[in-house]
Amino acid sequence: MSKPYADFVAWPLELKAVAAGALALTLAACGSSAPRQAEIDVPRETVAAPAEPAVAQAPEPERRRERRSERRAQEDTAAAEAAVVEPVPETATAGYGRALDAMRAENWLEAELELEQLTLEHPEYPGPHVNLALVYLNDGRRDDAREALARALEIEPAHAAANTQLGILLREDGEFASAEAAYTRALETNPDHALAHYNLAVLLDIYLRRPAEALEHYEAYQATLPQPNETVARWIIDLRRRAGNAGPPRVAQESGR
Repeated sequence: MSKPYADFVAWPLELKAVAAGALALTLAACGSSAPRQAEIDVPRETVAAPAEPAVAQAPEPERRRERRSERRAQEDTAAAEAAVVEPVPETATAGYGRALDAMRAENWLEAELELEQLTLEHPEYPGPHVNLALVYLNDGRRDDAREALARALEIEPAHAAANTQLGILLREDGEFASAEAAYTRALETNPDHALAHYNLAVLLDIYLRRPAEALEHYEAYQATLPQPNETVARWIIDLRRRAGNAGPPRVAQESGR
């Protein structure tokens, strides 16, 4: 099935305290990294298991029961096949692509129009709602962004990108426990979600004063990157030094990972 992703242009990380409060587009990993922000998700196909062949000839009443069972199995199979979700329509994929191109070009009005139209025509996909929230945030419309994220999470409560962006808003509002819970939900869905690791690490380090846990998530963030982030590497060294463990930080993916 088609699963288009929103891959955004990577922006440099700002100072540690400032980076946590930046918009999601400015929280992308530095260098060549382009984290996946949102996606058009569709349910998995349901495939009925084939019926096992009979191993012996049964008496007539038993054969009648077997035939009835076979008919019911065939009906169940037909129902399952009818319930298979169709691939994402080409019109939706095309509109989503245009919206992402507009976001990369920072043409926010065009992106907003494309995404709003897409959410009206295909409200069942969470990804466009998440990207629409990013567009609203760029325009300073925090309430609209919260509503867009709420719609995405109604569709898919465990959506990693939606929970990460919600966590950023909650952290900015001083709701630290709720922000931590949102980042945790994102990582339960996608343990390699770079932005969730990064923002959770900053939350734990600066706001909740839990450096040991922050260190784990800074390292996990680094491990998702194809190239090391030198700024985060220095933070890791500092945290390890304070913890009495100044070993080399994990700064990049291992080859073949």
